[in-house]
Amino acid sequence: MTHHTLHRSRRLLAAVAFCACMSLPDTSHALDPIEELLDRSEQEGSGAALVELLQELRNRPVDVNTATEQELLRIPLFTALDASRLVDWRGRNGMIGSAADLEAAVGVERARVAAPYLSFGLPKASGLPGSGGEVKGSVYGRGWWEVPPRKGILNGKYQGGNLGLSSRVEASATNWGFAGVQQQDIGEPDAGDFLSFSIHAERIGIVSRAVAGSYRLSFGQGLLIGQGRYFTKGTDPVDGVVSFDSSVRPYASASEDNFMQGAAVSIAPGPLEITAFASGIRLDATVTDGVATSVQVDGYHRTSTELARKDALSLETQGANLKYRYRSGGLSGAVGGTIASYRYTLPVEWLGGGRERRLGSLEASAVYGEVQAFGEAAFSRQPEACSWIAGLQGSLSAGVTGVASLRHYATGYFSPFAGSFAERGNDGANEDGIYLGLNAKILRNLDLGASYDLFRFPELSESYPLPSSGHDARINVTWRQDAETTWSGLYQHRQRSDTKTQTEAGGWIQYVMPVPMTTNRVQMNLEKRLSQRFTVKTRGEYKSVESLFASGRSVDRGWLCYGQLKSAFGRFGLTSRYTRFVTDSYEAAVYAYEDDLPLVYSLGTFSGRGQAMFLMVNWDAAASFRLAARYEVTWYADRTSYSSGNDLRATSSPAAFNLGAIWKF
Repeated sequence: MTHHTLHRSRRLLAAVAFCACMSLPDTSHALDPIEELLDRSEQEGSGAALVELLQELRNRPVDVNTATEQELLRIPLFTALDASRLVDWRGRNGMIGSAADLEAAVGVERARVAAPYLSFGLPKASGLPGSGGEVKGSVYGRGWWEVPPRKGILNGKYQGGNLGLSSRVEASATNWGFAGVQQQDIGEPDAGDFLSFSIHAERIGIVSRAVAGSYRLSFGQGLLIGQGRYFTKGTDPVDGVVSFDSSVRPYASASEDNFMQGAAVSIAPGPLEITAFASGIRLDATVTDGVATSVQVDGYHRTSTELARKDALSLETQGANLKYRYRSGGLSGAVGGTIASYRYTLPVEWLGGGRERRLGSLEASAVYGEVQAFGEAAFSRQPEACSWIAGLQGSLSAGVTGVASLRHYATGYFSPFAGSFAERGNDGANEDGIYLGLNAKILRNLDLGASYDLFRFPELSESYPLPSSGHDARINVTWRQDAETTWSGLYQHRQRSDTKTQTEAGGWIQYVMPVPMTTNRVQMNLEKRLSQRFTVKTRGEYKSVESLFASGRSVDRGWLCYGQLKSAFGRFGLTSRYTRFVTDSYEAAVYAYEDDLPLVYSLGTFSGRGQAMFLMVNWDAAASFRLAARYEVTWYADRTSYSSGNDLRATSSPAAFNLGAIWKF
């Protein structure tokens, strides 16, 4: 088959798929609030881990009538203020038996956030002797391949084939659970390239949670350890600032970085909570003359070079967190501290040739009435450095919430586990900032969000160690026209400098200088439930990036628009989306969250000029068994091949197929 015939056949497939989609009915509903935030995102963040957490919470929701404030914080975007209100309401009124009670406790909007992940009523009786409750779980498998294959597969540089495999099994009861994950990316020779396992127990005597295997930790605001921050800055004006994840969580994601491996236990004798942890994890690293110069976190092990980097460096970590929780009258909160030490098995370049460091942090959070105060300060030695963040979040009036925070992240501070609120990166280093955020319900069906972040980098980059400053302003509006129609819009204006190599004297002189860049982005969305059987969704987005080089001004522009239709017929469901995009360069790339198979997070990146389509089919073969398939293709009008190097694909229309199945029990 010639290239032109293949090109035409894919266009015909897209047309047939879209027409088929139009012919099927639908029972889909609007996205829940957390998925709406994913749809707004322009950066990946920890989307994959978040999608898996949501699946876990849907399988085993938090019991609204027995959960502690800390356990309620497992729900993303459920803040300490919300948890305090709910516990206070339970104390005054008794059991929360319905969604109406939940709305009375925390308000309509917060109830909408939490309701899908809460169970009402008393816990069910034990399903198995000694199980501590009914056993629930799932088994998941997925395979995917690309058309045409990458160059590295065709020339043998990739030692595996054109097939990726992923699987996950998990089960849990009220007091225990386990999970196992396997992942093999396209081009990797080993089906067990990434393996992960965890087992946990919780709420047994004074043991609030114990985990063995793979796990994540979060304390305070993530300056020392913050592996549970799912949302990047800009996702939500207010709730994306404060870290609210629980301290110890089993890890069951196919993402191959940002977790620990070993054991952790939290005990809570009365108001005290003590968490001890130990971890030893292997990292992919480039080693030169016995010194690790960089760490790779993509998890790819396809070529001989990538395989040589696999597990080349180990990181050993030990530490403890002590927290005291208090509640007196209308005041509740927690104060605590963390100590940790880590050691690499080789000297590392980012520690100046050293191997180990010791860190400490102090954290505090207090809720009084409708206001929460929060803060954390983290310290390191060799070099001595202190990073801190502090702020207030609360209700300003009926329907209006706001947050204000200050941050100072020292240039010399470094923690390999940090996950802090930041403009650039999340490692808690080399940044100062003042942030203001606001969410307001203007009318019963009209919501407004706004944020402003003024930031400064003491050192713009390693190649330009001088200060630079900028700001980021965003406004988003959501209008629920009626029960079936939702409009939303976003405007962003950001000014920031990045270092780039510039040239003078006809290209003979090159030097690194800061390039001021101004980004303006406008986005409009419409989601419409046409009937109980059809839901459509559409977006239009425009982006411009103005860069001031020494040689003059450059403006890169880009736009994107898509139309999506969800439908279902009996046990079958179908989602189809068609996208058109044009960008002048990668600087003006446009992003869009896409529906995908269960437990898969997709954030499409569109750069260049072309069209894209995906088609996803779901079949509920049984009440607890779902099969899913997804086909995606992009037609580029500005190139004859896609990507480069070993990832080169000799086509202007790269495509991929995904097949998956999930069984819940």
